[in-house]
Amino acid sequence: MTRTDACLKSIGSGRLVFVDTDEAEIGFATFDFEQRITAYPNKGCVVENYVPTFVIDTKYNLARQFIGMAQASMSSHPGWERHGQPLRREANVATEQKNRGIICDRTFTADPSTPKSSQRDEYPFAESKNSGAQQGVTSGSQCQQYMVVSQTIEGKQYPFLTWSAYSQGKMRPAPAKCARAGMTKADN
Repeated sequence: MTRTDACLKSIGSGRLVFVDTDEAEIGFATFDFEQRITAYPNKGCVVENYVPTFVIDTKYNLARQFIGMAQASMSSHPGWERHGQPLRREANVATEQKNRGIICDRTFTADPSTPKSSQRDEYPFAESKNSGAQQGVTSGSQCQQYMVVSQTIEGKQYPFLTWSAYSQGKMRPAPAKCARAGMTKADN
């Protein structure tokens, strides 16, 4: 039995009956249960043609904007479903730290208007085999550069994502293999 066979298997069908308040049947639906995920010794299951999707919580709106801009503006569209290659996890902690060290190196300077407690963020993530460092990037200065800046309007601060050529209406360079941004930890 293959790993796929162990995970995908017909296990029968079922019927869901809809009743009114008097419990009289008013309709039904029949379901065929064709997928069963079972334990396969120390390996997990392979579900072919399934692309997992990583959804970022809306409370991290600026991080969501950053990733979306990087995916859309980079010619390889890393991790953008149906446009680029899926991200692949880098499980080696030492490699992840090396990736982060290259992309978030000393060439990074947060914009003066970036809110305090700024930190660096990179995309593709350091914990992915798609990291710019694993694609031949030797310094974060080769990445697209984004920043979160804050503007005060009527006494309230509004942070937003921008880049140096934004005011001239220019997009980020498409051939870049990575992107990085400065944003507060609360936004990341």
